[in-house]
Amino acid sequence: MVTRGDLFPAHHGAAVKIDRTAWGLSRLAGPVFLVTDNRTRYYRYVDGKQEAVRFPFWLRCLGPWRRIIARRLRRARIPVQEISLYTALRDWSFPVRAAYVTARYGVRLYQAEFPAYAQICLWIKSVFGGCAVLVEHNVEFERIRDQVTDLSHAGYRWLRQTEIGLCNRVDRVVTVSRRDRALLIRHGVDADHVHVIPHGVDVAAFDTSHTPDDLCKRLGIAPGRPTLVYHGTFRYPPNLEAIRILASEILPRLNARGLDPLVLAIGADPPDRDLHPQVVFSGGVDSVAPYIKAAHVAVVPLLKGGGTRMKVLDYFAAGVPVVSTAKGVEGLEVRDGIQLLVHDDWDAFAAGVARLLREKALARTLGTAGRRFAEQHDWLTIAGHYVDLYTRCP
Repeated sequence: MVTRGDLFPAHHGAAVKIDRTAWGLSRLAGPVFLVTDNRTRYYRYVDGKQEAVRFPFWLRCLGPWRRIIARRLRRARIPVQEISLYTALRDWSFPVRAAYVTARYGVRLYQAEFPAYAQICLWIKSVFGGCAVLVEHNVEFERIRDQVTDLSHAGYRWLRQTEIGLCNRVDRVVTVSRRDRALLIRHGVDADHVHVIPHGVDVAAFDTSHTPDDLCKRLGIAPGRPTLVYHGTFRYPPNLEAIRILASEILPRLNARGLDPLVLAIGADPPDRDLHPQVVFSGGVDSVAPYIKAAHVAVVPLLKGGGTRMKVLDYFAAGVPVVSTAKGVEGLEVRDGIQLLVHDDWDAFAAGVARLLREKALARTLGTAGRRFAEQHDWLTIAGHYVDLYTRCP
C-alpha cells in the first residue's frame, strides 16, 4: 500500500481507513507493507499486528528538498492546502523506497490510496510486474473544486486530467460509494474498471470500550444532562463549519424549545476561541468510542466534504441515534426514518434532535437499526471485499 504520511496517530478518517484496511488484509491475505511519504520508515502488518521498520540509512538520505517539491506543485497550480496529497508526483525518492520494499518482500500487488500515489504503483508494476489498484477516498478534483473557492480553471483542469488519466492506467479503481463511481465514469473512466467497496467501522472497538466513570465530570457534563456529539479533525474546513453551525443555528433553536443540551466536540485542532458555552472540545483522543457512547444523540450538520462519512458509521456502531444533513450521509446506503433522521433545514434539524431527546423509544429504534447497518460494514468484512477483487486482478 502506498499513501500519505500523516497516518499515525489515526485521528482522521483517511488514516483510519488505510490502517484498518491494511490490518484486515494482513489477517485474510498475508503480510501488508505500507509505504508513505515518511522517508525514515515503512510499516509491516502481519496477522493484524503492525510493526514500524526503518529504511536503510542510504535510502533515508535520498530525496529532493520538500520545499522544492512544493514550489513545483504550486507552479502546476495545485492549491497550497492540497499540496501534501500530490507530493508523490514530484518526489523521485518515493518510488525508490517503494521499489526497495517490493524487491525485499516479493510484493506483486500495489494499492495506491489517493490518486497521486497510483503513479508510483504504476512505475513499480512496470519494473516488477503485478497488479496496480487505485483506491479513491473521494473524486479529488471535484472535492477540491468544491472546497477551494479560488481554484483556477487551469488548476482544476490539471487535477482532473491527472486523476482521470491515472484511473484509466491502473488495473482496478475502487470507490467508496456509487456516487463517486458514477462521477468517474461520467468523466471518462471505463465503467468495467471501477468497483465500489465502502468504508468500514471497527465494531468490536465499540463493544469492548466503556465510558470512564469520571468522563462526564472531567468534561463538565452534569449527570442526566442531554449530550450531543460530533467528531472530526477541526483543521478540516467542513468539520469546522459543521461545529460552527451547531453553535449558531442548532443550539439556539434547541434552547428555544426548552432544551439545554451540551455538544461534545471530539477531535484534534479545535478552534482557538470558544464558539458557544454549550460546546465542549475534547481535543484529540486515543479512541472516540468511549466519548461517543456517552452521548444521547449524534449530530452531523455537514454542508461540504467528499467521500463517505465514516463518523456516521462510528455513531451507528455505538448505537447512538443520528440526525444528519443529506450531505452528512452522502455515500452511505441509508434511508431517512429507517437508520437515522435526515434534515437540511435547520428548524427541522433542531426539531429532529429534540424529538430524539424526548422520544426514547424512537431513539432506541434508530440506534438499533444503525447498529445493524454498522455490523455489515465491519473492517474485516470490508477487507474480504478487497480480497475478492484481487482474485480477479490480471
